[in-house]
Amino acid sequence: MRQLIKAGIFTALIVVGAWISIPLGPVPFTLQVFFIFLSAYVLGKKYGTLSVATYVLLGAIGLPVFANFKGGAQVLVGPTGGYLFGFILGAFVIGLLAERKESFAWYLVSGIAGLGIIYAFGVFVLNFYVHDIRKAISVGFVPFIWFDLIKLVVAALIALRLRKMGVKR
Repeated sequence: MRQLIKAGIFTALIVVGAWISIPLGPVPFTLQVFFIFLSAYVLGKKYGTLSVATYVLLGAIGLPVFANFKGGAQVLVGPTGGYLFGFILGAFVIGLLAERKESFAWYLVSGIAGLGIIYAFGVFVLNFYVHDIRKAISVGFVPFIWFDLIKLVVAALIALRLRKMGVKR
């Protein structure tokens, strides 16, 4: 029961992270990825993935939980839909790898693996809207990668600190 409550809290944090949004073209800058990293590190593959999947499901049924207070199935099939689906698989991979070893370097490796999945799904779908893979990469990857790597480092540090404080999976 305690893990479900934590998963719910992380779902709420992902929503708040989505609402902190700076429009940069078809893909806005948000803090969603930061909370996805953190949920996977802290909750592991099962409950971390559950928190992210719940977030996507809430948006799919129409609640305005996505960036710029959007919601509905049309967002999932729109230019940013690939990122949303990538969040789920990315969280699973991050949590799976993070469960194997608790160290800063290993958290970075797991986060980079998950981020790669998120970008792969996101750019793949975005390509269908911009009709040019180079443009999809230039608007859906290049402006965000350094910020996402910073979010990754901060999330890893916070997760490790939470572990030292006794927060368990």
